[in-house]
Amino acid sequence: MFTGLVETLGKVIKIEPVDSGIQFTIETEWENPDLKIGDSIAINGACMTVTEFSDFGNLFKFYASFKSLELTNLSRLGEGSPVNLERAMALGQRFGGHMVQGHVDGMAKVVSRKQIEAEVEEFWVEIPKDLQRYFVKKGSVTLDGISLTVVDVKDGNIQLILIPETMEKTNANTWKKDQWLNVEVDVLAKYIENYLEQRSGS
Repeated sequence: MFTGLVETLGKVIKIEPVDSGIQFTIETEWENPDLKIGDSIAINGACMTVTEFSDFGNLFKFYASFKSLELTNLSRLGEGSPVNLERAMALGQRFGGHMVQGHVDGMAKVVSRKQIEAEVEEFWVEIPKDLQRYFVKKGSVTLDGISLTVVDVKDGNIQLILIPETMEKTNANTWKKDQWLNVEVDVLAKYIENYLEQRSGS
């Protein structure tokens, strides 16, 4: 389980094709490094498993299967690409953001980006048709692992307003028109939908 509060940025420094997938090497700097082999880390919002690490976890590797590559934007990463990183929640820590599973539901496309105030950016992002029903004004969404509030919903697109803190600490500062982002919808919306379906079917 994650919160969608990105801890730090990482950089892809090596990409190696392996059997049935790709192995990535990430370089980063954790504030309190404590990585172990087998730990879960959200890489641009996709839950991946640490397979090797060194330098207290500031250098680590993870493997992405072809299925994961198909469903996420990890396949679009190149050497030097910035990635958002968040370690799994620790028991008893404060819970910010919202409940994030690290299970990417699809990819959304940036439609536009505009600066509306000093260092405040407005984004419109196109959501896949099969996920649009989960979005409401002031609801939550995870894009590339960042917990965000939906400002508005219009014609299958969502409006986001990103503050300087988000722009500085995440890869949102690199987002541009037509870029693909990993999207995870609010899991509470899924539970509500399932409950109503089960109720109507009973």
